[in-house]
Amino acid sequence: MSFACRVAGLFLCCAASLPVHASAGPVSPPVTITDDGPTYTLGNGYLTIKVDKITGDLVSVKTPKTITPNVELMGFLSGHHAGYWEQSPVLAARREATITIDPATVSGERAEVSVKGWSDGKSILGQRPTAAGQEGGLIADLEIRYTLARGDRGLYTYAIYTHEPTYPAGSVGESRFGFKLNGKVFDWLSIDDQRNALMPTGADWDAATDLNMKESRRLTTGVYKGRAEHKYDYSADQSKIPAFGWSSTKEHVGLYLINPSFEYLSSGPLHFELTGHIDDGDGGDPTLLDYWRGTHYGGSVLNFADNEPWTKVVGPIFIYVPTGGSPDALFTDAKRQATVETSRWPYPWVKGVDYTPVDQRASVRGRLKLVDPQAPKAKFSNLLVGLSFPDQPAEPRAPRPPRTEAGPTASVEPLPAQSAAPAAPKLDASPASPATNSDPDHPAQLNAQGKRVNRGTYVPPRPTGAPAFRMPPQPITWQNDAKHYEFWTHGSDDGSFTIPNVRPGTYQLHAISDGVLGAYDAMASVTITPGQKLDLGTIEWHPTHFGQQIWQIGTPNRSAKEFLKGDDHWHWGMYIEYARLFPKDVDFTVGWSDPAKDWFIYQVPHDTDFKPDGRDQGRATPWTIHFEMPAGQQPTGKATLRFGLDGVSTRSLAISVNGKDTGTMTDLFGAGASMIRDGIEGTWIERDFSFDASLLKPGANTIVLTVPAGGVANGICYDVVRLEVASTQP
Repeated sequence: MSFACRVAGLFLCCAASLPVHASAGPVSPPVTITDDGPTYTLGNGYLTIKVDKITGDLVSVKTPKTITPNVELMGFLSGHHAGYWEQSPVLAARREATITIDPATVSGERAEVSVKGWSDGKSILGQRPTAAGQEGGLIADLEIRYTLARGDRGLYTYAIYTHEPTYPAGSVGESRFGFKLNGKVFDWLSIDDQRNALMPTGADWDAATDLNMKESRRLTTGVYKGRAEHKYDYSADQSKIPAFGWSSTKEHVGLYLINPSFEYLSSGPLHFELTGHIDDGDGGDPTLLDYWRGTHYGGSVLNFADNEPWTKVVGPIFIYVPTGGSPDALFTDAKRQATVETSRWPYPWVKGVDYTPVDQRASVRGRLKLVDPQAPKAKFSNLLVGLSFPDQPAEPRAPRPPRTEAGPTASVEPLPAQSAAPAAPKLDASPASPATNSDPDHPAQLNAQGKRVNRGTYVPPRPTGAPAFRMPPQPITWQNDAKHYEFWTHGSDDGSFTIPNVRPGTYQLHAISDGVLGAYDAMASVTITPGQKLDLGTIEWHPTHFGQQIWQIGTPNRSAKEFLKGDDHWHWGMYIEYARLFPKDVDFTVGWSDPAKDWFIYQVPHDTDFKPDGRDQGRATPWTIHFEMPAGQQPTGKATLRFGLDGVSTRSLAISVNGKDTGTMTDLFGAGASMIRDGIEGTWIERDFSFDASLLKPGANTIVLTVPAGGVANGICYDVVRLEVASTQP
């Protein structure tokens, strides 16, 4: 069973007896399309949607089944309005809006419209693109499609990105399909069992007090008065939320995003991302986001070279709009619908783009066998097996040109005269807090509550002479690849697996499992041909060891969930809580201490400021580990501390053994900034630190790990810490 099928299949039992409309009726009206000039209008009797023919935005969604019939579901108050793809064809060299499925030719069964922009070798985003990682603009063609079928209570959208072989090098920045919804309608957010509740209002957000990020404020009004509201507290593992979205306690309507397959998303089966939240701009519209190229919790990479042919179809994503029930009933129904959509994948009606039909897709099966002399009885737990594009080394980066005092002023391409794109919101470019960003010649704009409009994010001052940080080039792996498709499945406890619906191509096989430090990464590539049923047979997985394991803190599971607060971390400022919970810092005795009580999810600077807004500095934080070595034998050879890391935002970790400084580990780049975003999972990395085993001694020993002083979110989120010793004694 595929990864998506297995997850969505958990909800099959929810299909019956829901107080919502199970279908639009046995005789549903045909689908229609109307060309309104600036927009297309599509309708099927249950839904009426409008698509902007210039921007490709979904500017209106209505249904007569709401309590107020045909109330507008889209929001136009904050951020990018209504439904939208992150990139838009509005500034493309050429652009065309077409009907790609005419309902008149298919007996009213389905309608589809397209808005496409051609790059012709130039960026389609103008000179100042706003997406993260999009500094060079988007030198690629972009087509956006929307599809509506007879009797459906939702619609589909998908985007096709194409870099032609005549185009110069470029990249795709942060990318997603998202919504700003009507805050007068939607008031309930459903992400998973933990995050399924009534939400603050946009007015509550506007009246709130600034904290240390523009994404977080302390509420001063409403039902959650006193709570810190932070958009990252609704982030989730994308593969574990088959449906997520907003609903209305007043209008009895929901709007949910469903990924029928995860093959087009980035970074494999454990990718954490933003999902839904109150918009962080003034007005606070209900927001819903489906990232396919994410930049949070480790992020992903998508670059293309000069004259490189490349295309990717993102989606179709299903936008489900059930009506008639409570938020809980609607959410349950949406999860049931996710099962239905997964069973239909790949969709047979997708035509004219690089989308492999089901009869051309392959299946790959096999069985992994765990071979570990140090754990001969170990079995697989939560085994995940996947096929991804073969790993690629990091490409060298050109040196950064020296900064000059003044540079040329960039020109900005004006919007075409016929564009219906909304004006970009006014941004506050200053990172300073409101208290330090006053300018008598340019007074700040205030909203209706007297708060500064588009308040900035506090950035701690950098020490004098400290170099600006620049991310080094990254190798491409399944954990950060957004350019290609990936196919994953849950394996059985005996190691057997089947990966269905694989597109033809060349792949590398990978596997991860709880309890096994590291991953299985096949050395040879696997070539998949159309319609193939490939059996890989038995594959031996030999986990890496650097010697005999002496102790381990945590469980290798690419998460800090087994540590203190690992089951209750979705709250702003957990890095501030550390100092209160551990006033004398972590002091952990292997074999005696309990990781769930005595090891915190974050090792961060110990707060010394205790400011209410989180703009705190902290002292260096030592964590002490006590353990026993076998008595009567002096250790020799090489000892290795192995660190599985779920998040890193510090540049160094000092390590001492039995009071002797053994050095500082500085090669920490690669994991995501989980702590500042209240997460315990990110791009997982392993970092190993070796020292002379003679520093150890028979009997009692101590290792101290120290995070340097700094901002209180600048630390480490551990998955696991393990000590192994390779003795040279005969």
